Amino acid sequence: MPDSPKSLADRLRVEGSRVVEFFNRLSLDQWGMLVYPQESDWSFHQLLAHFVSAEIGRKELIVNICDGGKGAALDFEIDAFNHREVEKLSAQPSDYLLRRFAEERNSLIEFVSAISMQDLERSGNDPYLGETSLSEMIKLTYRHLQIHLRDVRERL
Repeated sequence: MPDSPKSLADRLRVEGSRVVEFFNRLSLDQWGMLVYPQESDWSFHQLLAHFVSAEIGRKELIVNICDGGKGAALDFEIDAFNHREVEKLSAQPSDYLLRRFAEERNSLIEFVSAISMQDLERSGNDPYLGETSLSEMIKLTYRHLQIHLRDVRERL
């Protein structure tokens, strides 16, 4: 059975709740722990900043494709974007970032709930997947966070 706007919105809701629950369970000491010690200097706080940035960017991408756009520019540098956005958002306190994540996720859920099955078939350039359908872009939106959370649970 193909994905539907409702099934994708439901999955976004469930996975968004898991993200909020995960961060709400962190102790004060854990917030400062390095998430990927060998690869980056991101703490859990910075990972949450990355999640907020990803929510904002993914929604912009999804809206662009729904509006007939081509998606991300072919020369879009995702690593540079992530670095800039995490640096900027990390200045905010964790409680603000968690609230902002929930707001952005709810906004995306509302948007996805209102699109059509035909919209899900639209395609465009995703910075990670390349040329793909809107349905796959939406799935990556929640899978991306699942992958990070799986990785960091091992650290805890």
